[in-house]
Amino acid sequence: MIKVEGKATILRREEMAGSEEHNPELFTERRVAIQDEQIGLITDTQITTGDFLMAHCDFQLTQPIQLIKEVETDIIQLDFALQGDSQVHMGGRPTQHSFSSGQHNISYMPKSKSTYAYPASEQDYSVIIIPREVYFHLLPPGCELHRQFAARVRQHKAGFITPKNLPITPAMAWLLQDMRTTQRTGCLKRLFLESRIIELLMLQLEQIQGNQLINQPLKKANSVKITEARELLDARYTDPPTIVELAKLIGLNEFNLKRNFKEQVGTTILGYITKKRMEEAKRWLLEGDKSISEISYWVGYKNPAHFTVAFKQFYGLLPSAMRTIPGLSQQI
Repeated sequence: MIKVEGKATILRREEMAGSEEHNPELFTERRVAIQDEQIGLITDTQITTGDFLMAHCDFQLTQPIQLIKEVETDIIQLDFALQGDSQVHMGGRPTQHSFSSGQHNISYMPKSKSTYAYPASEQDYSVIIIPREVYFHLLPPGCELHRQFAARVRQHKAGFITPKNLPITPAMAWLLQDMRTTQRTGCLKRLFLESRIIELLMLQLEQIQGNQLINQPLKKANSVKITEARELLDARYTDPPTIVELAKLIGLNEFNLKRNFKEQVGTTILGYITKKRMEEAKRWLLEGDKSISEISYWVGYKNPAHFTVAFKQFYGLLPSAMRTIPGLSQQI
């Protein structure tokens, strides 16, 4: 349950079916708006779908407020702060945790009471709540992606999967936007939202894993060679060398090239090439003087259809949308 401190109205009841009450067809939508002369406008759109609960929150605050959250059962929470800063004092933890615009994290909350503090400002954030049993069904406790976090959960210790929040990626932002604006209804909407929730969790864990690899020290000599490999790919991203060729060019074996590149750069060689191509494609699309077929060729795709698929996977929308949706370039 969530309510504004000092107010009687309940903003959100976070009620979900437990493992014994599993109902995969459960789907409800609810919108709560609190208009107050002193604090401003608070809008909370809540959707319960199967084993998940998601909420999209829009605050127009004229003075600072605190939300009180009481948790009655163990949950995993995916937090996405799209706009605005906040402070979280999670029950069972001695210190506060801060969120700033464009950050995300994953937290565990046992039965407890937490406080969320917001300044007078505009706030836009999304949360997804997953029951503990459902989370461990998706990801067994022994999975390398979250082993330390899983140990904390099993010990009933509130906390975050990573001490520092990570930036919301364009792919995450577009999944959240898709979830908010989808025109699907009924069973199709339920299936759509549940698939997007799992995809968001995957993207969060993938980014956390990549960040951990980056923080591991590399030998200085190998670090120099990976920098050289990166510069070669920057220069030849439209027609890149194969991994075998690249390994020979910089003097590393293929295994060390792939492992050290992922550790230092935070993505695979293919992922880096794709990112470079997509960034250049976005720039040319916004300039508007080349057709999509021309752009696909200039960034290294022989088949425009393959380019369109890659662009959609990377940014979450078709290349043509870059030119047709007002203000889009500022959002990705």
